Amino acid sequence: MPSNAAPPLNEDFRLVEGLRRQRPGAVGHVYNVYGPELVEYAEGLLGDHGRAVRAVRAALLGLRSGGVDVPDAGTFRDWLYEVVRDECRRPERGRRRIAVIGAAAAAVLAAGVVAAFESGGGDAAPRPAPTAAATTPEPSPPPVTVSPAQKDGQEKKDAKKKGGKDKLAGKGPARHEPVGGGGAGRLAVSDGGCHGLGVAGLPRSCPVRLTAVGGTVRWAVASVRSRGGRVSASGAGTLKAGRSTTVTVVVRPTVLCYIGGGGGGSVAFSPGGTATVSYTCWRR
Repeated sequence: MPSNAAPPLNEDFRLVEGLRRQRPGAVGHVYNVYGPELVEYAEGLLGDHGRAVRAVRAALLGLRSGGVDVPDAGTFRDWLYEVVRDECRRPERGRRRIAVIGAAAAAVLAAGVVAAFESGGGDAAPRPAPTAAATTPEPSPPPVTVSPAQKDGQEKKDAKKKGGKDKLAGKGPARHEPVGGGGAGRLAVSDGGCHGLGVAGLPRSCPVRLTAVGGTVRWAVASVRSRGGRVSASGAGTLKAGRSTTVTVVVRPTVLCYIGGGGGGSVAFSPGGTATVSYTCWRR
């Protein structure tokens, strides 16, 4: 699980300013500050360290574009997690496109069409693949005569075999795993410890308990929303049925939190479930 120890808010101000002004080395500075925890988060989504490193680098290099809408410092860290999450989902769409193209190519080859290309770069006209040499057909054997008694016995055997297969396959409704969960179970979320936090000057943390119910669940923090203060959380993993884990939610006060006196937020999990957070900020 990625670390929840985030850098000071003024550090995020510098990172946001560097990206918005397209300063040299701004992306490298972001990687130095947030790279390790973003790689750990991506590895939880992809299941492979090498792919995770490549996904994080690709996501951060995309920030060099002048058209990227960089958020303010209060939501910058959560925004980075969303950018990495979107980058981790791109390879799967690419693999599906490759599979469709591969299927189309196989269909063309099965039809016996071969495209020949000249070495000079011009396209040659398609020509049909060579057909197999004609062979002399073998004489067909004489038909086999089946008596009515033999036919009736064979039908009984076929019916018996079919009945056994149906019994093994079962007649109940088909079972479907929940979309995105990677298992047959569901996620139970307990957020009682994150209600009514008192935030004054220093960050406060609270636990959210996740429990797998009914089967194995592959879970991940899908998104984080905050209002007034700055809420952050991250993580991913696999839980077997009946097992639990704790995700730490961190709340940091902001100017808006002191003005309004409090705020709230939420942490959404995949494949399903949301934890709510509420807090108060004491005026100085």
